[in-house]
Amino acid sequence: MRQSYIETMGQPATPPLLGPDVTAKFAEFARACKAAARAVALYPGSHPAIGASLSRLVQATSRLADGGPFTLQVRTNSLLLNGSMAQRPDPAIGELSEVLYRHMIGAMTINPAADADSWRTLLLLLARSPEEVRADGGIAKLWATAGGPSLDLVEIDYAEVLREKEGDAATIDQIIAAAIAGPQVQLDEPTIQKLLAIVGEPEKLRLLMAELDTATAAGGLDAKTAAFLNLLRNLTEHLTKTNPEQLQTVLKQIGEVAGDFSLDGMVALLNERDRPQAVAGSIDVVSAMTERMSDKAVAHFVAGAIVKERGATGRLAHAFQALAPEHDRQRQLLALAEEDVATSEIGREASFSELWQNVEGMLTSYSDEAFVSTDYGRELTHARTRAVDVERVSDDPPERVAAWLGTVNDAALRGLDHQLLTDLLDIEEEPHRWRDVAQTVVNHADDLVRVGYFDQAWALAEAVADRAASRPDRLPHARAALEEFARGSMLKHAAAQLRGTSDEGYERFKRICHAAGTAIVAPLAEALSNEQDARARRRLRDILLGFGAQGRESVQKLMNAPNWEVRRTAAFLLREFGGTEGLKELVPLLADAEPLVQREAVQGLIMNGSDEASAILLRALTNSTGRTRETLANELLATRDDRAAPLFCYLLKHLKRSAFPRIYAAAVEALGSSKVPGAVEALKFALQQGELWSPMRTRRMRAAAAASLRSIGTPEAIEALRAASSHGPRGTRSAARAELEQVE
Repeated sequence: MRQSYIETMGQPATPPLLGPDVTAKFAEFARACKAAARAVALYPGSHPAIGASLSRLVQATSRLADGGPFTLQVRTNSLLLNGSMAQRPDPAIGELSEVLYRHMIGAMTINPAADADSWRTLLLLLARSPEEVRADGGIAKLWATAGGPSLDLVEIDYAEVLREKEGDAATIDQIIAAAIAGPQVQLDEPTIQKLLAIVGEPEKLRLLMAELDTATAAGGLDAKTAAFLNLLRNLTEHLTKTNPEQLQTVLKQIGEVAGDFSLDGMVALLNERDRPQAVAGSIDVVSAMTERMSDKAVAHFVAGAIVKERGATGRLAHAFQALAPEHDRQRQLLALAEEDVATSEIGREASFSELWQNVEGMLTSYSDEAFVSTDYGRELTHARTRAVDVERVSDDPPERVAAWLGTVNDAALRGLDHQLLTDLLDIEEEPHRWRDVAQTVVNHADDLVRVGYFDQAWALAEAVADRAASRPDRLPHARAALEEFARGSMLKHAAAQLRGTSDEGYERFKRICHAAGTAIVAPLAEALSNEQDARARRRLRDILLGFGAQGRESVQKLMNAPNWEVRRTAAFLLREFGGTEGLKELVPLLADAEPLVQREAVQGLIMNGSDEASAILLRALTNSTGRTRETLANELLATRDDRAAPLFCYLLKHLKRSAFPRIYAAAVEALGSSKVPGAVEALKFALQQGELWSPMRTRRMRAAAAASLRSIGTPEAIEALRAASSHGPRGTRSAARAELEQVE
């Protein structure tokens, strides 16, 4: 539910005061809510601290309710209880007000049936960032999916807030419309002045950004970025002509709000630098704004990204380097960001110190009428007129009343939804109607994912796959529905869930992915490229490898992805798939502009173990120059994995020793600890080779080859030394005899 500013916030200037007893209960409720919120955000669901804190919250709610519902009205820095305010200010009440206000909650009615499960669901939603909640449809929509009748939320319509504050609805509509329309629509002078007034007040500017988010939600991130650029360019062009001195201040004020941007939003904005749509006259508006972002704003952005991603990613590193290229400033910003992150959920974890070291290292180096009969409807109406308050009559024992209420609490209603949907999947026989049911089921599952009920969502999706497995006429519909589900919120939130879910939950998620088909390989690969947790990465990788040959074909299409992290992940997956298919796709990545992508492609060829991969790598090494050759050489010199032995055997037979003496020597040395069948033959070949114009290098190479044969130590290797000690060039015989003496 949404309501306007006047309805939710336009309270009397001096509301009446609560009595001392009620004030004490109100403060106790706020403190219990704060403690439960901290426990829910910090601990896993089964932790006893959550149960204890939620139990205290339920008790505090019951004492404050005193048998009936009560309503909290949210103000900027305070809460009203049924229209009245506490006699004495209490920090807990103010903090609770701030949390609700950030999530656009204007009022909240708490009914006596609010139990621990209902509170936990709401607190989990409030623990998420406001931007993420808005992106998923807003707090009211999410609560409609996850909650029930125990808590009734009223969401503020911030567009109405702005209009009422500014006193001119047409002006606000015109600003938003002009931002969305593009550069062909210019704001007139009065509207520009209204916009400048909004920019001058940070809270109003944030409200305008929230309205812009809502207006561009259907178009996604690109539409939001374009609309923001249009506003920024309009202001810059106007001030450049009329008041250049004010431009610096306006850009700085907008930069402060830009600190609230998500990582995706900031990266998209930075990508617009130097493009025509970001230029006003001779000014690049994106660069001009980001250069004027304060340390606090940049640190706030970095901290928000780290908390959401649970660490630093390559994309954050690129954004951070662009926002703060100076090394000294980077250290200062990270110190500020660390303070913000330390107060968050991950800041309370034991591994926070190690996580922050990794962050610093990476960021600094990189109606029922139609459904019931008339008679039944009449009976329903008659029953309503005879309704009585069960609690007032009090002729039922408390345990019976509690049992009745338990059948209609939030968890029970979610269970009924689940049972109804699975029953419809079972009883519907007509394929096209079953398709509609399956679509409804996955839509509900998508909503459950948004609010954190992953197990229930995956169970519904798995039910669609199971009910279609034995019915060929259902399979296409199930696959289409599951593919849409996988492309929705599932992968957006699944990586975080995979960090802690049980093996059973992981297996269920894997079955859903494979049932959806190869269309989700690309989104899975992108999720893998952005994930930092080792357990979640391993699970995502195993799911991708489970697609087999079909997965390889889909991964090959990602080699030209604009996101370098996706290209790197694609190269890694091709290496894990093995085989010679797709090796040629790695060739362009050997000269990729991103060193980490180049390195992954080299490793993919090194570990492949086939002659085809070795030949590709040798050609790249021979034909490349500059940084590309340097990277290839460094990777070969640093490789000590047994899987690289076939490559080293190939290099000893085909590499031009005089051109790459260090690589040749590294290959000889590496084979000394290898037991692969071809190692002895390759070393025998190297032992016989020589260069008349470089006798010293020839002597060293032969000595190294003989030493590697002795190090292998197999009968075949020793026999090769004996044969070389009596046949071949004098230097070969001498090197072989020296090693045989040590053996004997």
